[in-house]
Amino acid sequence: MRTIKTIHVGPLETNCYLIGNPETQQLLIVDPGADPDEIRAEIRETGMLPAAILLTHCHFDHVGAVRELLSVYDIPVVASQAAKEFLADSNNVMPGGFGEYFTETQMNFRVSRYAEHEELIEYAGFPITCLATPGHTDDGMCFFFPTESVLFSGDTLFIESVGRTDLPTGDAKVLLASIREQLYRLPEATLVFPGHGPATNIGYEKRYNIFTWEKGQTKGMTPLLSKKKDNGKPKVKD
Repeated sequence: MRTIKTIHVGPLETNCYLIGNPETQQLLIVDPGADPDEIRAEIRETGMLPAAILLTHCHFDHVGAVRELLSVYDIPVVASQAAKEFLADSNNVMPGGFGEYFTETQMNFRVSRYAEHEELIEYAGFPITCLATPGHTDDGMCFFFPTESVLFSGDTLFIESVGRTDLPTGDAKVLLASIREQLYRLPEATLVFPGHGPATNIGYEKRYNIFTWEKGQTKGMTPLLSKKKDNGKPKVKD
């Protein structure tokens, strides 16, 4: 059975996740945005060895600790194909106002694998489906663990909300299309661990996330939803 540890890092309290596999005694690091010493301490606490870093997108608050972690762990970094171009412009990575928390030096890390949309990868004994979800940024990518029914959504989808689209490469229409056409096709029981805030699940968001509703949709009426009503909050475990 997998384990998921959430570490809140940096000025924006980004969710950095450690996904552990007791069978292989390895773990994955999702979005190490800051506080590398704290992340390393939590890794040591698990007793497992890191196998890879997965990046949902390359904003500074999701990649700020990558360079320092790579100086300690010889592991691959996985990002979307679009991350190659996104990382080439520091204005994309570090929108104005946060220069005191991030430097261009921290951008100098090597991405080992630029994943394609719907590419199946495997690290730490986990099969992982990579889903390109542009909209918050061009390089948005969600990671779906089909054997665990777990999705790491970055800043694409939050509980009852979606990612902002007013930063470089953001596009509201593209974001909603990514959510509806990629994420909402996943099983409704899929747990969603976002880049900020608490976890949720796909079924709950389809019913109650008004940002993603289509014209005329209500909680009880939509082609995207089942007819069964669910008035409870999503049940998730951290």
